[in-house]
Amino acid sequence: MNEALNAEFTALKTKVDELRKKDRLPYWRLSYAEFSIVRIEEYITVGEEEEAHEMILRLNRWVDSHEKELARTAKSAPAKVPLWNASTIEQEMDALQAKLNAKNYLIPVAERISFSKNMEQAKQKLAAGKFDAAYAELFSLRTLLISRLHRSYRARAVMILYSKHATGFGHSLSGAVVGPYNAEHTLENALSLVGERDAIWVEDFLELYDSISKITEKLAPKKAKN
Repeated sequence: MNEALNAEFTALKTKVDELRKKDRLPYWRLSYAEFSIVRIEEYITVGEEEEAHEMILRLNRWVDSHEKELARTAKSAPAKVPLWNASTIEQEMDALQAKLNAKNYLIPVAERISFSKNMEQAKQKLAAGKFDAAYAELFSLRTLLISRLHRSYRARAVMILYSKHATGFGHSLSGAVVGPYNAEHTLENALSLVGERDAIWVEDFLELYDSISKITEKLAPKKAKN
């Protein structure tokens, strides 16, 4: 193979690759360049160097014309304006930390640890001058906190509802076996203790208990009529 032709072909493939990386040409335009490169390789393989050289010149002209057009129509990137500053983020961080401290009793231990890690990451990004990233971290943490508080309040509401109505837990079912877990006082105390750690677990348990109670009541043997 002619070394000069090979070097010329290698340089051409580099130009086409750089043009592709600009990501400003549609695929159907680049398909011409891909087709031409394959045809040039075929010409070189069979020893048709004149045809290969002619196609290299043609494709070079094609690349140069498109590079000029892209340079003519190029738009300068807009200046990036930071949306947040250190003072704003610090205020948001203090407010969120105060909320975490105030609602600490509604957050399970595992999630408290996770929230603390997220807060530390936000502080590190703030210290590094990455204001947008720090605020994004705080926004994510605030979203998680709102979701957790909503679930915790809902769980406590369910506990109060079940404790006030006879259809809830703690009442002996007709024909059902009575045991320690059917005592309202025992179950309520146990759920109160667990609820301090994770109110959501209590909510799930009560929903399951209610479903089982209804099934048990339907399946319990009925007293024979006299």
